[in-house]
Amino acid sequence: MQDVITALRADPVDPDKVHVFVDGKHLISVSLDVAAKESLSVGQPCPPERTQRLRAAQELSGIYERALNFLSYRPRSAREVEMRLRKKGYSPEQIEIVMEKLREAGYVNDKAFAEFWVSNRMTFSPRGPRLLKSELRQKGVSADVVDEVMAELQEAQAELVQEAIEAQEEREPELFEGDEITTEDEPMSGTDLANALALARKRFRSYSNLDPLVAKRRLSAFLARRGYDYSIIDGVLRYIFVQEDEREQ
Repeated sequence: MQDVITALRADPVDPDKVHVFVDGKHLISVSLDVAAKESLSVGQPCPPERTQRLRAAQELSGIYERALNFLSYRPRSAREVEMRLRKKGYSPEQIEIVMEKLREAGYVNDKAFAEFWVSNRMTFSPRGPRLLKSELRQKGVSADVVDEVMAELQEAQAELVQEAIEAQEEREPELFEGDEITTEDEPMSGTDLANALALARKRFRSYSNLDPLVAKRRLSAFLARRGYDYSIIDGVLRYIFVQEDEREQ
């Protein structure tokens, strides 16, 4: 009888691989996962069609492992993973199968990715919601998911920002007495404004020796790069430079 599995041997270097021998000759090395799914055992027939199936399954297993390696450095959006696999030259069918497996295992989740991205940005490189949304959309996250995550961020930050403002008011009450941050038309408030104000105050320290007009231009450009719109920037600049004028009097 030909085309029979005559031996299954563990790989001496990689414990996650099994060497399959058919008719006494080495046929293929497969992962333990593939061996288990195929229920490989000595004495089973292994005709050409089964060999072809094993090769296809092993190739998918390798693609899956490469995707996991790509994800090991940091969370990724589904589009990032798909683009990575496309660049490697894998077929659309293979990519679809691997992406579905990654989703089922929880390794690819655009909402979790968006939450990670926003949290990381706000911790290490704060920026406005407009820029955050743009970054997430460029990563392939859907508009609905972006809106959901940004709404959750605003809600979570609101209380923390208010606490920070109240704490600062206790330390420096003179900065808040009789003052409010305004644009040309109306008072401004909210989490975005508080975040922009905190960023601007920190950045302004390095501009303190500059001409006020130069300082304003640089501070405005800095906030714009962080994704804040004109109304927020205008309100923050008015507040900061009114305070500076009052301190110098």
